[in-house]
Amino acid sequence: MNDIISVLVAGLAQGVPIFIVASGLTLIYGVLHVLNFAHGGFFLIGAFLVTSTIQGGSLAAFLGSVLVAGAGVMVVGVVSELLVFRQLYKAGSTVSFLGAFALFLALVGLAISVWGTNPRTVDYPDALDGSFSLLGARIGQYEAAMIVMGVFIAIGLWVLLTKTSLGTRVRAVSHDRTMASALGIRVGRVSTTVFAIGAFLAGVAGALISPVSSIDEGLALSTDYMLPAFIVIIVGGLGSVPGALVAALALGIIESVIFKVAPSLSGFSYYLVVALFLMFRPQGIFGSASRSIQMAR
Repeated sequence: MNDIISVLVAGLAQGVPIFIVASGLTLIYGVLHVLNFAHGGFFLIGAFLVTSTIQGGSLAAFLGSVLVAGAGVMVVGVVSELLVFRQLYKAGSTVSFLGAFALFLALVGLAISVWGTNPRTVDYPDALDGSFSLLGARIGQYEAAMIVMGVFIAIGLWVLLTKTSLGTRVRAVSHDRTMASALGIRVGRVSTTVFAIGAFLAGVAGALISPVSSIDEGLALSTDYMLPAFIVIIVGGLGSVPGALVAALALGIIESVIFKVAPSLSGFSYYLVVALFLMFRPQGIFGSASRSIQMAR
């Protein structure tokens, strides 16, 4: 029983940052129909920003640094959308991919020029540097906090997209940009706003993993976070935020189980799962042919 609880908690904690990154990716794709390969650069900058902004070891200082990192990456995202992606929306998928990849390289280069190539680390917040007992299993306080933060972010996204006027406009633009424009929705503004939200989520995710990962340029294409995030949006369904949540948590738990029973196979579960979905259900768990923003199915 102890092992089961430990594996589940570790899997959920591993899945949360993947979900946060993937939710930003799927939001951007659902509205802009562009697979933002540069998302890894936003994630990397978010992680580095924490190392420069955190002051002290208190929980408040850490959370403040997480928000600052998210806001800083959001600014980078808005500039990227206006200067790069807005020129690519009608250029076709190949040109859009190449533009996103070029931006990715530029963001990684920017991070290296500002923070260097030496790995950096961030200490756990004092209040979360420890563990507690849950039904006999030892659970890391930061792991538990990560899960709680994931719940709040998931609820926040649900409220934003289903209970606000912005969410209504976002879903309208994702379904039919031309019709939304004809109805008076400012499509360009909605696109920039969604890109800003996606970049903010990437920055927050990068900041949240800073105490548990070595921070260097390799994070931009990390096999622990970024590559699984792209797999998650395929498995969950392009444009489906609930799909990203379910897929990220499920894959996190599967990976945690495999790491426990067969450590040598750790990391392969992501590729096996995505291969099976591409063969038997290419639209993903909650995906649809329209690939517009989905909050419920």
